[in-house]
Amino acid sequence: MSLVTPQDFRTNIPRQQFSLGVVAASLALVLRAGTPLKRVATVLALSWSWWDDGGAVGSYATVRLWLLRLGLYRLRTPPERADDWMWIIDQTIQLGERKCSIIVGLRQSAWNTEKRCLSHDDVQVIDLQPIRTSTGEVVYQQLEAAAVKTGVPRLIVSDGGRDLRKGINQFLDAHPDTTWLYDVKHKTACLLKHELEQDDSWQAFVGEVNQFKQRVSVTPLACLSPPQQRGKARYLNIDVLVDWAEEKLRLLDSPQALAVAGLDASKVEEKLGWLRTFAPAVNGWREVMNVVEHTEHYVRHHGIHRQAAAELGSLLPHPGSAMADRLRTQLLEYVQAAAQEAREGERLLGSSEVLESIIGKFKRVAGERGQHGLTGMVLSFAAIAGHVTVDAVETALETVTCKDVWDWCHMHLGTTLQGLRRKIAGALDLEQKRKTPCPDSG
Repeated sequence: MSLVTPQDFRTNIPRQQFSLGVVAASLALVLRAGTPLKRVATVLALSWSWWDDGGAVGSYATVRLWLLRLGLYRLRTPPERADDWMWIIDQTIQLGERKCSIIVGLRQSAWNTEKRCLSHDDVQVIDLQPIRTSTGEVVYQQLEAAAVKTGVPRLIVSDGGRDLRKGINQFLDAHPDTTWLYDVKHKTACLLKHELEQDDSWQAFVGEVNQFKQRVSVTPLACLSPPQQRGKARYLNIDVLVDWAEEKLRLLDSPQALAVAGLDASKVEEKLGWLRTFAPAVNGWREVMNVVEHTEHYVRHHGIHRQAAAELGSLLPHPGSAMADRLRTQLLEYVQAAAQEAREGERLLGSSEVLESIIGKFKRVAGERGQHGLTGMVLSFAAIAGHVTVDAVETALETVTCKDVWDWCHMHLGTTLQGLRRKIAGALDLEQKRKTPCPDSG
């Protein structure tokens, strides 16, 4: 989000109690600084205490509505129509039956100017659809609706989810000039899963790690506890476990480091000495992760183009372990196959990482990790993605009303999980009042 200036605090927005500066500063705290919605008023109030140009601050509910109005405004703003759009599509699941299907995109011509990772500012939300059931037909209809906005895209990037693939394949049949590419992070995770599930050493290592964590969690050695592993997507971040193992192996051989930390070397050896037996395997897993990390870094920064496989091959290390060597070959084959989809002189996206990051930021902004299910906060996706200016904030509040937000939520979400909870609580409260006898007034 662009910087807020002192002049903005003297700019009034029609039919608004707060100045443009207060609104824009509140949203900047959420979108740029990651401040929880419930803390925005406190942070601004602290700022106003030493700054004369401050003033009143909005409540949690007020700031939340500003955010949703900005999101709805950006969702309604039509993107440029062109034939070089590159889309990324994914779905986020929260508590309850609903999920949200999101498409973000950017122009190929905008990305070709420099080789770098995408940031949130580089993409914009093309479409977001709260849905109860995800099928290939539902995904196809969403893609067709998005194509009405941007024109038929040059590229679609996604993971290998079955419903997404069915819908995308149907779209590709209807629009043969569009290409689909499998996200590199999910490709590497899939290959890692295949290799590690067959690796007895890895399975034994993970078992020992879990037991060690339980043994030391409430002891002086809790500082050595391994990092928390993700459940469903654990093969997307095995690097943190390999990093932990390498560090702790170095610690076992460093009496000085143990002394500095005030740890009893004999106790550490007693509880963690089992890790030494996995030292050769850890070295092999590091080689595997080096291959994976080099591949992901290359695709994120350079994309997919005709010379991608040759360039990546010259950069990838030649590992000594059989697993890492197999993975190197498979990833080069993946990049080579993807490169065949690129036209001469063309550079395509090969990573959906930016959308994964936006979804992660949405969960932090929404708070409580989706305990309330899918709510109107889904509109914040459109505020998180893309570069937000102070002028856009002003226009959003001038053109999008609170009623517009409520109408959108009613149309796309109906009764939310939180709404059902309130109905249940109200019904139980009413029933309790009926059963409670009135005191005898006499």
